Amino acid sequence: TSGMLPEGARSEVLGDVAAQLGEFSALVGDLVALTRDDQLQRPHELIDMADVTIAAIERARRRGPGIEFDSHLEPTPIMGDPSTLERAITNLLDNAVKFSPSDGVIHIALRDGELTIIDQGPGIDDADLALVFDRFYRSDKARNTPGTGLGLAIVAHTAQIHGGTVKADNEPGAGA
Repeated sequence: TSGMLPEGARSEVLGDVAAQLGEFSALVGDLVALTRDDQLQRPHELIDMADVTIAAIERARRRGPGIEFDSHLEPTPIMGDPSTLERAITNLLDNAVKFSPSDGVIHIALRDGELTIIDQGPGIDDADLALVFDRFYRSDKARNTPGTGLGLAIVAHTAQIHGGTVKADNEPGAGA
């Protein structure tokens, strides 16, 4: 069968194609989330932000199996859309997992209506702090990692449609 790739090369090419398809699917999903929520905001209902955060932590655990998630969550009733809030919190946790050491600890606190997530990664360069929530922005540290540059834009948009705010900072002795 001339013209066929050797078995090793074939599986490598198929792996690359699958990875690229995954990245394109994530990009399309992120773009749809941003545009759909701009056009059609879902109705808000009374929810507990702690429950939404717990669901997001469970998703993130699967992506960082060696990472410890240290959470202290107060019951926090709010009016909101649980699916968009869970996606936003998952985006924050995915970033924390992505930049944490494989055996690191991610600290999650929900107190007085404020959700804080602190990782043990390298932190964010000061020049990038004001830009990380912009659509498609990727810092030099993030360019070689998977992602679309839309995850934190979705977080900012979700916070805004729920009447909240979001900010990034570095934690002395920890990460971002």
